[in-house]
Amino acid sequence: MKTIMGNMEKYKYRVETHLHTSQASACAANTGAQMARAAKEGGFCAIVVTDHFFNGNTAIRGDKYSWDEKISLFMRGYEDAKAQGDKIGLDVYFGFEYNYCGAEFLIYNYPEKKLRAYPGIMAGQIETVLGNMRAEGAFVIHAHPFRSAPYIPAPAKLFPECTDAVEVANTHNKDAEPDRLALGYAVKYGLAKFGGSDAHSADPQSGGMMFARRPASLGELIDMAKKGDCEILGQR
Repeated sequence: MKTIMGNMEKYKYRVETHLHTSQASACAANTGAQMARAAKEGGFCAIVVTDHFFNGNTAIRGDKYSWDEKISLFMRGYEDAKAQGDKIGLDVYFGFEYNYCGAEFLIYNYPEKKLRAYPGIMAGQIETVLGNMRAEGAFVIHAHPFRSAPYIPAPAKLFPECTDAVEVANTHNKDAEPDRLALGYAVKYGLAKFGGSDAHSADPQSGGMMFARRPASLGELIDMAKKGDCEILGQR
């Protein structure tokens, strides 16, 4: 992977905030370990693995698994990336991409143990599900809210009252208009701004975020982004 160059004098630490692995996302081409190595080679200091959850384009299909078994299978992409990252000096954090009628959300700070305890995440109104997760500390980013694609019904479904941030730059989008609209959405509702490559393969990536210091944790990454102490890559 490689990124476009930002303000390297101040912002030196590159983070990929939106990344998929083939172990859990049906649309991804590379394993967690391969994605981690590519990110390290591209100059990233950290990645957040955000595989598609069971209500999205998941690689874990069928009803033959129990809830616990499905969660174990889902975690493999992240665990693979984390094990590789520990070997090569790349910080790897866990997240997931939750789908509701075409609206997709990156869920941060909601760990495996909480997923195992919440099978009801697959049912109920989106406002209730997101509210329950946020009440337990989750941070919710509305991913590519204005993307035009066959799997996303129009018009865009927006949920500012139960969202913490907006992905205002997604370099997987085909043109700049969805990002422009997302930025306006974030500004209108005072939501934090994130950027990501939406990486599905180990090919070079141009998105993500840059920070003045290396985040010590996912929580610190979130705090710096909320304060705007970062540069968003890939904005067009």
